[in-house]
Amino acid sequence: MKTSTSVETSATMEAAAEARLAASGKASRHSSMIEAAERTGVGAPESMLRRAETSPAGRATMESASAMKSAGAARKGGNSPVAAVLDYPEYATETGLHLQCTPGNDVECVTAQVGAGANVVLFTTGLGTPTGNPIAPVVKLSTNSTLARRMQDIIDIDTGGIISGESSIEQMGEEILGYVIQVANGEIRTKAECKGQEDFIPWKRGISL
Repeated sequence: MKTSTSVETSATMEAAAEARLAASGKASRHSSMIEAAERTGVGAPESMLRRAETSPAGRATMESASAMKSAGAARKGGNSPVAAVLDYPEYATETGLHLQCTPGNDVECVTAQVGAGANVVLFTTGLGTPTGNPIAPVVKLSTNSTLARRMQDIIDIDTGGIISGESSIEQMGEEILGYVIQVANGEIRTKAECKGQEDFIPWKRGISL
């Protein structure tokens, strides 16, 4: 039953993501970028290409399907319409929600987001990724309270209260927004900044390990 529910949820999320792309008129550009990325792995088996597009953490948690990862990423954008689809590395020139072509590697992905013009990066993690950036502050959001307690030195905000019922999505959203404003104003520093984590890796347009 759990497997069936998981598959149905994934399919629903993917369909919703595709619908949002179609409505925005950006679907063709999104598809062409995916095809271009696949061509960089000429001669590589499909399974290898899929592994290349996910992080080790993603593989360990059974999220190796690129479609599921992409649908999950789109889901994090809420209900906002897609304003633009960016290649790697392409600078954002419009306001609103953007989808960006990046590999699954954490540092390469954050490097692309900052290169596109992000002033503050919100980085969600379920296993704990100690990453930062030399240009923009990276706010680490734990998806569960167990991680937040175990890795207090790298987690900025614990969103586990949503799962436990101690906080609603709306309340947590307001808390995150308030924290981001304080970071942007220079009132507080992120854990990554305090620890001097300045990770920077440009994607080399191929299989990323």
